Parts: sequence; C-alpha cells; structure tokens
Amino acid sequence: MGRVGIRRLFSWIGGLSPAAISSIFAFSSLSWLLLAHLLFRSIFVDRELTYLALSILELFGVATMTVIVYLLTEKSEARHRAIELSIREQTIRDGLTGLYNRQAFDDFLAQSIEYAKRRRESVALLFLDLDRFKFVNDRRGHFVGDAVLIETARRLTDCAKRGEDLVARVGGDEFAMLLRHPDMPDGPGVVARRVLESLSAPVQVDGETLKTSVSIGIAMFPSDADDPMQLFKMADFALNQAKQQGRATFCFYGGEWREERDHTLQLEQGLLRAINYDELFLVYQPKLDTSNMRVIGVEALVRWKHPHLGVLGPASFVPVAEKAGLIWPLTEWVLKSACSQAARWYRNEGLDLNVAVNLSPSVFSHQDLEEVIEKALNDSNLPPDRLTLEITEQSLMIYETEALGVLERLQRMGTNIQIDDFGTGYSSLSSLKHYHFQALKIDKSFVSDVVTSSDDAAIATTIMFMSKCLDMEAIAEGVESEAQKEFLASIDCRYMQGFYFSRPLAASEMADFIRHLADDKKA
Repeated sequence: MGRVGIRRLFSWIGGLSPAAISSIFAFSSLSWLLLAHLLFRSIFVDRELTYLALSILELFGVATMTVIVYLLTEKSEARHRAIELSIREQTIRDGLTGLYNRQAFDDFLAQSIEYAKRRRESVALLFLDLDRFKFVNDRRGHFVGDAVLIETARRLTDCAKRGEDLVARVGGDEFAMLLRHPDMPDGPGVVARRVLESLSAPVQVDGETLKTSVSIGIAMFPSDADDPMQLFKMADFALNQAKQQGRATFCFYGGEWREERDHTLQLEQGLLRAINYDELFLVYQPKLDTSNMRVIGVEALVRWKHPHLGVLGPASFVPVAEKAGLIWPLTEWVLKSACSQAARWYRNEGLDLNVAVNLSPSVFSHQDLEEVIEKALNDSNLPPDRLTLEITEQSLMIYETEALGVLERLQRMGTNIQIDDFGTGYSSLSSLKHYHFQALKIDKSFVSDVVTSSDDAAIATTIMFMSKCLDMEAIAEGVESEAQKEFLASIDCRYMQGFYFSRPLAASEMADFIRHLADDKKA
C-alpha cells in the first residue's frame, strides 16, 4: 500500500465516530486473537514458541491501539481547533461586510500602538463615514443600504494594499483603517486620496446607479495622541472638520483644530466642577410690556465664571454640555437657582416676577423632568404660574409623539409654556393646533432686520397675526433699536426684550431697574 493509500485509510478511520472505531477494533482484535491462537497452535509444536508468538502478536495489538488512539486524539483536537477558529472569526468579524468589527479593531489598534512605542514608529488612524448614507437607507431601503456597505468594504479592502494595513467596520456606516508605520510622511494622505477616488465611483444595485462619497478624519500616533481611545477621538474630530468643509474630503487633526479640540476638552473637564462648586451664576433679561413699560417677567441666562478663561456665555459651553452628557445636571441647577431667586425677589423686595428657563430638546424628553420642576418649585415655595419653560420647535419635532403628553402634564402642574425662537423650525403649525402655548417668541434673526428687510417684516407680521388668531401672546426678542421697537408696536406686538431696554442684569440689579422704569414713567 502506497502513501496515498495509507493517507486515505487514516482519513477514513479519522472520519469514523469513536464508538464505531472502538467496535471495529474490539471485533477485529477478538477475531484476530482467536485465529492467531488456532494458527499458532497448529504451526508450533513447542508450547514456548507458541507463547512467544502470541506475545509478539499482543505487542503488535498494543502498538496498533496506540496508533488508533493517537489518530482519534489528533482528529478530535483538529476539530476543536477548527471550531475555536470559526468561533473566533465570528466574534472578530462584521457579519455583513466580513471586515473586522470594532472590538477586534480596538485590540489591533492597542497592540499596534504598544509595538510602535517600543520601536519608536508611527501609526495612522483613518476614520471614515459615508456621506448621506441615512438618506440612501431611508429612501431606497435596507437591502440597498446593505449592498452599498458591502461594496464599500470591498473597495476599502482594495485600497489597503500593504499587508499590515487593516480595515474594519466600526459602526453603522462608519469604517476605520489602521496604517502601521506609514513609510512616508504623506502616506496616510495618499491612502485617503485613493479611498476618496475609489468610493466616488457609482455603485450598481439591482440595475440602479447610486452615487456615493466618504468623509475621512486622520489622526497620527504619537503626534496627535498616545493612547487608542484618544487617537479615535482625534480622528473623529478631524472627521467632523472634513464634514464641515463640505464632505467628500479628508482632514488631518492638528493646528487650529487641535487648539479648538483642546479648548473643548478643557471645558468638558471643568463643567462638572463648575456645577458642583458654584462657578455658575445666573443673569436675568427683563421682558417688558411696552404699552406701559412694565416688567412682566425675566429670562434666566446662565454664565460660567471660569477660573482661567473668565466669564463665559452659554454659547461657549452649553453645546459642550450637550455632547458631554452634562446638560441635565446643568438644567437642574438652573431650574433650582432661578426658582429660588424669583421667590427671594418676592419675599425680600416685593417683586412679583415670572422667571423663564430654557429647556433643550434632550432635557425636554427626560423622564425626571416633571419631578425636578416640582421639587424646584416646592423647595423655593414659588407658585407654579411664576415659572415659564421655554422650549424650542426642535423639541416638538424630535419628540412629536411624546410632546403633547409632556406638555399636558406640565400644564396641569400650573407652569407656563412658551415656544422659543419661533419661526426657525418646521413643525410649529401642526403643534400649535394641538396645544395652546402661552406665548410665541419671535426669533431675533427676524427682528434684527425687520426695518430693512420686507421678508423679515412680513414674517414678523404673520407670526403676530397668527398668535392673535390662536389667542396667544407674541414676544419679540433681540430688540436693539428704537426703529425696531416702533415697527413691532405698529403690528401690535406689545411684549419685547432686548438690549434696547436692558442688558442681562444680575439679580441684585433687578429692583433698581424696575424702580428706574417707574421713575421714568412718572417723569
């Protein structure tokens, strides 16, 4: 029997179950021993020779058994190795595209950075996001979306030409490429341009031609970050910069962007401290009834007395709070402080002022919103009708199905609800017919050019007319000149706020401002 025959025999034996092999071996052994006894006794007259022959036969049987056990063990271990390899591949691969998944990519990135640290080499991370993929998914369906992702994965794999480069799908339409020790300073840029060119080619799905593109952010180890998580953050920031530049391009992290990102990180890290250690304070902008120049309420505006950056307005840190998940504790602090101050004005100075607090869309949907408002009112002994909550049209757009329930519960509580920045959203009319808001605030973007722009004048007039028809008040914000005030008065808009009347005031200045208004009216 040749090698091929022996290999086939071993393969056939290895394919049998352990029970089948054991049965065959037991039957063969018993048959062989019985035949051997009969044969040896007929051949050898001498009993000692017979025993010797039988001993040799038994040794041969032991050797055969050893080979069979070895084959079974080897076959079993091979099966286990194959199963483990299959399971491992399944856990590190993306089920749709076959690329590495996020967990596996994170492991490879960490290993590559540790290796690069020892060898004093560089690593490039390319973070990619398909442009407007949600539009394709929503309009064309998930089947088409999946086909686009699969084709994208194939093209990215083709772009990673070096054996040590890795490609992974790290999110829904997000991909990443790891370039280990790039061999030239502009290596990542060369790869990025190759990717942009490859993914700009149309994709054919069921006879339909789809145009695709990708935005890419690039971060480098060790110049941009020295750990995997931070490197991903830097690449993500560069990706956002690429999108802001119009998409279908790539950006390196660094320069002005790095300074901006470092500034953002500084704000993120300091904001929680600010909430807990009294670095925040409120100022209040008066709302006036211009028919008699009487203050009807105030809007609470938060400020941050940063230990190094000075006094910061909300535009500097509220977006940071949104991204860092700190907008809820910030809103809790504002609600508590504003209610307490309104109660102190009434108790100590006899000022019966309604105080307004802005609610961001993410806070509007928070499950503890009503409980926190109730607690702020109870702790300060402020009547609910002295608190106004200003919500944006975006809140109504995002939480359309839940918004009416939230608004009804807040109304039953006794608080006032106003729509802030009215006219800048898209779903106001459908919401207004379902819920009666106390007031609409005409956005300052319309007020600022109301005298010089016929379009803005028409919009302001329309909002004013609509509010009257719906039995709601209209408040113009951002009034900065006598001409603006006169125009708004001509369309019967009585309620206004803005720098023309007063800048935002400290709590201690409010009584003096109201007193001066009264003195001016007498004069």
